[in-house]
Amino acid sequence: MQELLQASGYAALVYLLFSYLVTFGSGRPLVEWINPGRRFLPMMSIGLFVAAYSLLLRAVWKYQGTHIELLMQLVNEEKAKAEVVGAMSFACFAISILMLYFWTWWNLPRDPRTFSANPNNHIAEYRRALRHYVRWAGGIDYAFLAEVRNGTTTIIAEGASYRDIRRGLLRLPDVPNELIEQEPQKAVEEQLFLWQKEADLLFRDIPRFDELVRSVRQGSNVTLCFDVQFGAFYFELIERDQARPESPTCLYLFAASLNEHEVSTMTAGRHFYSLAEAIRFIRRGVTKR
Repeated sequence: MQELLQASGYAALVYLLFSYLVTFGSGRPLVEWINPGRRFLPMMSIGLFVAAYSLLLRAVWKYQGTHIELLMQLVNEEKAKAEVVGAMSFACFAISILMLYFWTWWNLPRDPRTFSANPNNHIAEYRRALRHYVRWAGGIDYAFLAEVRNGTTTIIAEGASYRDIRRGLLRLPDVPNELIEQEPQKAVEEQLFLWQKEADLLFRDIPRFDELVRSVRQGSNVTLCFDVQFGAFYFELIERDQARPESPTCLYLFAASLNEHEVSTMTAGRHFYSLAEAIRFIRRGVTKR
């Protein structure tokens, strides 16, 4: 038992050292360091399991004992072999890394840098990013990426959570609950149309917003957030002709949330900015900005 506790202690020390090194470079290690590379954690865990099994095989060959006999020495009064202690330490560390992977996979959305910057189909990759952040619990309910070319707006990719939108519509006093219950899909689609119309109006009014901030000499508007009574909606210009700011050709992102709690806790805002960063990361394969 003493040797088992010793092996667990070694694994804990290694894990604490790893956490310390990660935290040293960032105040949010899980989000900024571990989550972007979480796809490598299972491979690291497998490597540690292989190393642990190799040490155990070496102990079997060296001491001419069975696996069970050598492992049992960790829980009895006999002194365990160094190779067995090392194997158990590697195994405990591998299990902790595997648990960390599942925790980040379950609790944290994908890091924007994990999307492809050079996909075969950019539209499909945009759609993948939009649907990922929309379907994630506690964030935005609807988002779309639109291109304005020659004065015509075209939605090139979108993502919507009909269930969350329907639940949010039931909280709005201006929307009859009878309509939502009788024709839920129609009610949701009407709300999507209203959001699309609002996004187009925001884009058309960008010159007016730019005029409001011109006096502070900090440039033109890039992102707008409207924290309304029932939720919020967000607008960001992904690409804009800086040489001709009045140009009607651009790419913009719009997102909305009907959950005031998620807006107040900044969860919806964080998901929107992560989505915007993912779209810009994907755009790196299209143009240099």
